[in-house]
Amino acid sequence: MNEQTMRDNQTLVSFWNSAFALSEADKEGARQEGVGPWEALAPSEKLLKAVCTLGEKKKVLDYGCGNGWAAIAAAKSGCENVTAADPAPNAAEMTRFLSELLGVSDRVHPVCSGEDWLKTVPADSFDGFFCSNVLDTVPPETAEEIIKEAARVVTEDAEVLVGLNHWLSPEAAAEKGMALTDGCKVYMDGVLRLVSRTDAEWEAILAPYFEVESLTYFAWQGEEEEKRRLFRLRRRPVTQE
Repeated sequence: MNEQTMRDNQTLVSFWNSAFALSEADKEGARQEGVGPWEALAPSEKLLKAVCTLGEKKKVLDYGCGNGWAAIAAAKSGCENVTAADPAPNAAEMTRFLSELLGVSDRVHPVCSGEDWLKTVPADSFDGFFCSNVLDTVPPETAEEIIKEAARVVTEDAEVLVGLNHWLSPEAAAEKGMALTDGCKVYMDGVLRLVSRTDAEWEAILAPYFEVESLTYFAWQGEEEEKRRLFRLRRRPVTQE
């Protein structure tokens, strides 16, 4: 791993740790007023519907869980064992807090995952896997390592869902006054926020490890165009050497 990748990873953890920080006042307010229905935590109805299918699985990993909305949705939909992993300590803590408020703390198990955490997970551990707004917001080298390890820790028949942001072309980036570093990276205030790749480019990156079963386009709440992407994947058979 080169120095730039290490710096980007460290900066990202710090950035997202700050984004998911909850003060004691925030927690007390949520305890008093509630957080509303668990479905409302999802950024997209299509994404929520897809995640709820993971409720049929025995053991699910929500990797890069953020506030834990997907882990909670999988648990609410029936899965009794959901691991919610995120390298940002405050993300794991927010997931723990919301899981308790929404009554699924016995099913959702938050983990503050260090850089090599996935490598410590035994092979074939999960028959459900969800990872959204992660692979294209980390350095390419990090994303490829996550994909490789994800293929190792899921079962051959696992349901694998990967959500990605929309592709930002060089022309569209220029119109927004953005520069694409290395032809694909968008930095904002020194923080890597997007690695922009086409559908075909992502399919090629995934291809050594996963077959693409379907590709669905969706929008987050408040967005007019469905340009975000949800890949439904199937792990490729492991060949014995």
